[in-house]
Parts: sequence; structure tokens; C-alpha cells
Amino acid sequence: KMPMPGQILQAEWYSEALGRPTQVCALFPDLLPREGKLRTVYLLPGALSSADGLFTETDLASYFEGRALENTAIFCVTPTFSFYTDYQKEYRFAHQYFTYITKELVEMTRTLFPLSCRREDTAIYGCSMGGWGAYYCGLNNPETYGFVGAQSGMLDMEWAVANRPFMTIKHQRQFGDDLTIRDTKYDLYALTAQMDARAAAGEKCLPKLFQSWGEEDYLAIPNEHMNAHMKQLKHLDYTFHLIPGPHGWGIHGQGLHLFLDWFAKGGEG
Repeated sequence: KMPMPGQILQAEWYSEALGRPTQVCALFPDLLPREGKLRTVYLLPGALSSADGLFTETDLASYFEGRALENTAIFCVTPTFSFYTDYQKEYRFAHQYFTYITKELVEMTRTLFPLSCRREDTAIYGCSMGGWGAYYCGLNNPETYGFVGAQSGMLDMEWAVANRPFMTIKHQRQFGDDLTIRDTKYDLYALTAQMDARAAAGEKCLPKLFQSWGEEDYLAIPNEHMNAHMKQLKHLDYTFHLIPGPHGWGIHGQGLHLFLDWFAKGGEG
């Protein structure tokens, strides 16, 4: 059932990819368009958040007022500590988070709601673990997402594997026993470098990239690594912001607001 304009929608369905029920929260604009279809932001929260965390942790609902988002729907998923990967080994029979986000969720929401199927109208964005997930899902599916963004993202997975041994067992389920990241589908540096080469060769259908992190962010190092790497690439559309404050959405949701403003303007500014 279509929610009333401006209403938060909470839903639960059984996910074949995950092998269990999962929850989604959605925010629709105050006024739905009489013609055409909604632009879409798929939002991936951090490890310790929840599907409704975006609405309890930020002022996202009030942000819609007076903004250029009257034609946009936002869907926020249940994260668990998945890093939004398809788990391996015995876990491969469920726990397929990458498949869920990039295939099942997109197909389900586009079936249930009047969403545009155009990549130019579709964004994926996340915070912390979800920031890495958004880049990972988006860079590996440029035909689906025209906009990819991370707020305080864990954007250097090699750094994460090397510096956080308490995550080793979990990461082995996600990335394999040998924890090889470099030059795989998990390597955001290789993916963006390959994409830069494709852009240099004239390819047009590539996502615009957004990155933001806090001056006191405990994930400042992986964000600085990615920022330095992206500055060396000359052909990608890349926007970044260093904002005040610690790890998270930004003070009063500043990082989130910057991303939504950027998306509303088609990746400008």
C-alpha cells in the first residue's frame, strides 16, 4: 500500500538472499509527483544502527521541508555487521547482503513503489560500514547507481584488515580465509582506477562519487587515504567535504545534508 505523502513507511519481508526476514524504513516526500516516477536513495547505515536509525539518529524527516527533494524517496535498510558482502564458505547459503542490496532490494522497491529505474535517478549512500558498502555496491554496479556516496566510510579495507584484528574471523566470512583485498572486487582503489581509465577512454555511464568525513573522525585515516587516491584520478566526477565533528552523520546531520543537496542538484556542488 502506498504511504501517504510525507509519511515514514516501515516494512518487513522475507529475503531470499539473506535467508530471513529483514526490515526497511522509507521516507517519501510531502507531495508525490502527478506524473513521472520518484528518484531514489538507498541508504546503508553503520554496523550498530538499524533500519529506523536514520530517523531516530538524524533530523532527516524535517530536512525534507523546503528542500529540492519533492521527487525523492529514501530507503534505509537493516545493516547487521555485514559490510554488505555476500558471505562465503558455509555462510554462502544465506547472508548474501551484496545480492540483497544490489538486486533484491532494488527489484522489490521498484515493484512496490513508483520509482524511476534510470541510473541517473538512483543513488546509494552509507555511513561508516555502510559507507564502504555503498562504494562497494555502487562501484560494482555502475549500471544501477548514478550516484555513490560515503559519510565517515571505512573506505580502505586493507587498512581495516591490517589494523583491526578483532574483526578477523568476521572478515574471513566476508572476504575469504586469506583476506585478500587488493585487485579484487573489494578493492575500492582498483575499482576507481579502472573506472577512471574507462572515463578517460570516453565512457559516460559512470557514477558520480561523493565522500565526507569529520575532522575528529576515528576513521580519518582510511578517508584520507581514499581522498588522496581520488585526487590523483583526473577523469572521475568526485566531490568531497571535510566537516567539523566526530565519526557519524555530521553535527546536526551536516554530512547527510551535504549528500542530499548534492544528489538533488545532480551531483553539482
